[in-house]
Amino acid sequence: MPEAKKDHGRQDFRIDDIIPVGDKKMTKSQFDLCKTKVSVRARQNSMLQQMVGRDIFAGDEHAGLSAEVAVALESLDSKLNYLIGVNMLNDASHSDMQERPVNLSVTGISFISDGTYKVGDFVQVNLMLPSFPPSIMELVGTIVRATKMSDGRMRIGTRFYYRCDDEEDTIAKYVYRRHREMIRTESRNE
Repeated sequence: MPEAKKDHGRQDFRIDDIIPVGDKKMTKSQFDLCKTKVSVRARQNSMLQQMVGRDIFAGDEHAGLSAEVAVALESLDSKLNYLIGVNMLNDASHSDMQERPVNLSVTGISFISDGTYKVGDFVQVNLMLPSFPPSIMELVGTIVRATKMSDGRMRIGTRFYYRCDDEEDTIAKYVYRRHREMIRTESRNE
């Protein structure tokens, strides 16, 4: 694992990216209620990832199918996966999410917000990770950094509170995949 940087003490991989993000301030009671319940979107996302990731044609499961039927099923499966992905993108585009530069890690996220926050506030962070199918996350957390910028907006740092393993796994897989991509790009450019 990388060494912690002296200025902030973080010990996890952090990536800079531009992704759709939305944020909404929460009261303590809303946060307490939310942190005990796994979001519907997290459950749907998990089920969808499992469905899309499952290869129904692996192994001998299609042994009794004719070649034409197997090809038709593969084509239908690809088309359905595409439509599910497009539907999720359309759903995200009608939300309050805006593409913003973020600094993301497994433990939290930092970005510029139009909201007014202070350290210790509770927040719901909605984000869409570019993957197939797109992963739309509804995460909750606490504000650990809040700096007012000259234009009146806030740069906030949020520590995630994960309500299930799927939320953390989805973020971790994305961060590590993007980190590998960044390392490969650096290597190619040298």
